[in-house]
Amino acid sequence: MMNDQQNIRVATYEDVERIFEIEKKCFKDNLGYSKKQLRYLIAKANSTCFVETNNQIIRGFVIILYKRGTKIAGIETVDVDPIFQKQSIGIKLLEAAELDMKKHGIKKARLEVSTKNIPAINLYEKAGFKKVEIIKNYYIFEHDDSRDVFRMVKELT
Repeated sequence: MMNDQQNIRVATYEDVERIFEIEKKCFKDNLGYSKKQLRYLIAKANSTCFVETNNQIIRGFVIILYKRGTKIAGIETVDVDPIFQKQSIGIKLLEAAELDMKKHGIKKARLEVSTKNIPAINLYEKAGFKKVEIIKNYYIFEHDDSRDVFRMVKELT
């Protein structure tokens, strides 16, 4: 497992431009985070952001949000540049996130994903997440022709 994660590191403030570029590629029509929001999530929030790199090129990232006083953490987003998808980068990022959550004493990971985002749902299920509920009208704007999400969770052992 260590060899798989040699190219995963904690994001820095200097990574924001490339992270924002990937976010725009993954979420069209202003559905993704703004650069200001990403800066906050990376530098100020109670969070951890990992990037996956190859030859110093950031190919994907994951943001984990922690809430004080709880043993549940949220996977806020997992993005892989479309030109690098289908190379297990998303799984590697989720594995790094899981290790970080365990170090923080987290017992359960949670995320929300559009009910129509089949590639993301497949990734999360492959990583061990289970659908636990459907939340209607979660999004203000449609994501993949839906405003509904699946809440997915994974027990961390």
